[in-house]
Order: sequence, then structure tokens, then C-alpha cells
Amino acid sequence: MPETATKPRGAKTSALSCSQLTVLAAFVISRILYWHAGLRFDASPIDNYWQFIDPVLMKTRLFESLWYLHMQPPGFNLAIGLVVKLFPDSYTEVLTIVYLILGVSITLSLLHLMKLLRVSGPLAVVLTILFIANPGCVLYENLAIYEYPIAFLLLIAAIALFRLCQSPTVSRSLLFFGTLFALAMIRNIFHILFIVLIAITLATLMPRARRIIVVGALPMLVLILMVQTKNWILFHSFTTSTWAGMNTGVVTTFQLTPDEAKTLIDRGVLSPIAAIPPFSGLGYYTPFIHVTPPTGIPVLDEADASTGHANFNNPAYLQVHEMYFANARTILRHYPVAYLRSVAIAWFTYFLSTSDMHSFDAARPKLQPFDSIYREVVFGQFRQAADRKELREIRASEGVWPLVPYTGTFAMIYLPLLVAWTLLQFLPGRRRHWTAQELTVLGLMIFTILFSTAVSNFLSTFENNRYRFPLDGYYTAIAGTAVTSIVRRRNRSMPNAE
Repeated sequence: MPETATKPRGAKTSALSCSQLTVLAAFVISRILYWHAGLRFDASPIDNYWQFIDPVLMKTRLFESLWYLHMQPPGFNLAIGLVVKLFPDSYTEVLTIVYLILGVSITLSLLHLMKLLRVSGPLAVVLTILFIANPGCVLYENLAIYEYPIAFLLLIAAIALFRLCQSPTVSRSLLFFGTLFALAMIRNIFHILFIVLIAITLATLMPRARRIIVVGALPMLVLILMVQTKNWILFHSFTTSTWAGMNTGVVTTFQLTPDEAKTLIDRGVLSPIAAIPPFSGLGYYTPFIHVTPPTGIPVLDEADASTGHANFNNPAYLQVHEMYFANARTILRHYPVAYLRSVAIAWFTYFLSTSDMHSFDAARPKLQPFDSIYREVVFGQFRQAADRKELREIRASEGVWPLVPYTGTFAMIYLPLLVAWTLLQFLPGRRRHWTAQELTVLGLMIFTILFSTAVSNFLSTFENNRYRFPLDGYYTAIAGTAVTSIVRRRNRSMPNAE
């Protein structure tokens, strides 16, 4: 029989209220301390990151720019663009408040998710505090990028799925699949296939609620297909994001040494574009492409945004994507070692401390020595390189083994163990210990972890700990569930003391 809670209803409610107050107090105190240390919200990505529409266009031509946006799913640019448009002179302050609200929501959602999974109350509180007070989490809370909203949406998705399994209704189905739709509109890693597989699985597992599942999933899938169809009609690319081409360049030709690239180009194996680092300015590619005529639409016509970074939404880059795709296919056939280098780097960076990102170079020193302690104790990362180039130099001069202290040696052990433990719960002998809704939520979490990790680690490189961060809430909830389950089973197996 499934394990059940034994506390009276009144005591359970009181303990939960106490737990909420405790984690909220920890959240407030930690944020005050980080503020005192000098940490402030960083809105500079809006000006400097390629993922964003030109902020001038956000203020003046937001919806036109979103319609013609093809380099990214439109969701995050819509959210940030509305704030910039409505508060053009104070959007940094508004986003500070928005991200703080997200932080409170993440805190309470993580605690609530662990309660639904019957994690021990004190353990749930401790794990929630460790998660929300860690420097990496706070750094993402103070950076205008989409990791924090994704972390929140993933937690809401798990809670919504639990409620849907508990009592299937159309509104709960729409909430769950609406959350997945929001994820798909923020990051392309949550591909339509991700949602389709979840919908099919739920419809199979819940035959009596199949109509409810379909009613919730179908509108969201249609909306995603509408975005993809729009991009197909306008740009001949049936996707929500056209970045895949240059991403393949990052994981293939960019991994070549200059000598390797030159040799392969001279032999005619690769086109000359292989010598150009992906995501370079348009001027580097003009000798190899046909420059498209002006359209009168700034988000398409600009070579560079008003803030100076390249405008990768310029349609000329679509030709560049195809060239990188062609080179990538050639690399995989004739020189796969370049791709294997990318995969090795991706897994190395996946286990890094959450705070070990070049985006935090200016802010991270303000969090010392706490960041160092957390990095070493929780992740087992005993050394930190100044940048990724330093790691390449160590690899070239000293080999692989000296790099081990630079990654998360503890994370390399406990993250795979958490994945393995979760998968074991679906074996026939283990399933009886869980309710249907608990097992379904565990299934969602492990599927999301495996899907997202596989896509990011095999199709990108360098920033994979950033891609992992939104999954850390799931890892934390699984850790609490595993520890609680193991302790309870051990206690039941012990003979009763006389």
C-alpha cells in the first residue's frame, strides 16, 4: 500500500504554516545580506545579449518586432518588452521587483512540491533554504535572463500535474499544459515533441481522463504550431527558433583547432565559413552570402542593434545557419572528434557550480567567501578558472586529470545517483510505495531532467551549468523524496523496541 501521512489534519496545517514562515524568513534575511554585500539587479542583458530584441524597438515597435522574430521563441521578449515599453525609464527597478516575486514564488513552490511528495517537513525546509540561499540562485534572481522564470514554471508544472492526477478537470489540464506552453515560448529546448510525449503518456496512463488531457493539450499544441507555421511562411523555417544552425557550428567547427580548420578548408572538406566563429557579426559573412534587400522592418533590417551587438534576427543569417549545418554534417561524417570534444566540454560544465558563469564575473566577487564555501561543500568544485580559455590551456598543457578539481566532483556523483534512484521507483517492486500522482510527478521530473540534459549537452556547450540551473529545483525535490523514503523504509524494517 502507498505510504500515507499520519499527522492529524490540524497539526499538519500548523507545521506547513511554520515551514512557510521559516523559508520566507530565510529568503528575506538572505536577500538583505546579499544586498548589503553589494549585489544589485543586472538589467544589462537587455542591451548586450543576443537573445533580446533591440530595446529601442521594444519601446517603439514591440509587437511588430515580435511578429517578425524568428531567432528566439517570442515569450521572454514579450514579457521583458512589455516591461521596457511600459516603464522605459525605470524598467530595471520594475524587473528587480518582478524577479524578487519570482524568488518568493520559487521558495514556496519548491517547499509545496516536496510536501506533496511527502518529504519530511524539517528536511523540506532545510533543502528549500539551501536552494534559495545559494549564491547561484541569488545571482540568477538578479540577472535579466530566462533561467529564473523557467525554474519557477517547472515547479508550477509539477504541482499542477499532481493536482491534475489527483482530480482531473479541464481547468487543471489547461493550467498544466499552459505552463508547458509558456516554457516552449521561452526556450526552444522545450520542443513541441516534449509536450506531445507528455500528453500521449498522460492519456495512456489516465484513460478515464483522456478527453480532459486532450482538451488541455490540444490548444497549446495548436498555438505552438501557429508560431512555427508563421516562421515557415515568413522565413521558410518550421520552428520556434532558427538558432540551431549556428549552434551546430559551436559544437562542431568551433571545436577545431586553427590548424585543423585550415587543413579541412584547404582540402575542400569544409567551406571557408568554418574558420569564422559562430555568432559573429554580419560583416564576417558578407563574402559568402547574398545580403537581403531592406524590408522597412527594423528588427529584420538592422545588422546591429542600437546597443552595438549583432542582430541575429536579420534574415541574412538564415543563409549562415544553412552553411554551418552543412559543415556540421561533414564534421560528423569525416572528423567526429571535433563533436566529441564539444560533448566532453558540455558534461564538464554541466556539473559546475551554478554561480560559475562569465555573466557573474562582476557580481560573484561580492559574494565571497560564501560562494567559495558553497561551491566546495555542495558541488565539490575546489578550483575555479578565470574563464573557459584557462581551462583549455590547462587541458592542452597538462592533460585531462588536472581539470577534475575545476568541475563539481560531488555533483558528478550525487546527480547521477538521484537520476538512478528515481528510475528505480518505476520498477514493479517499487511502484507500490507511491500513489499514482506521486509516481506521475516523479516521472515528469525525471523525463524533464533527461530530455533537457540530453538536448543541452549534445547540442550545445560552454554554458551547460546555466541550462542545468532550472532543473536544480527538481533535483532538490528528488533528493528530499529519496532521503525521506529511504529513512522511512529503514525505520519500518527495524524491529520495534520493547
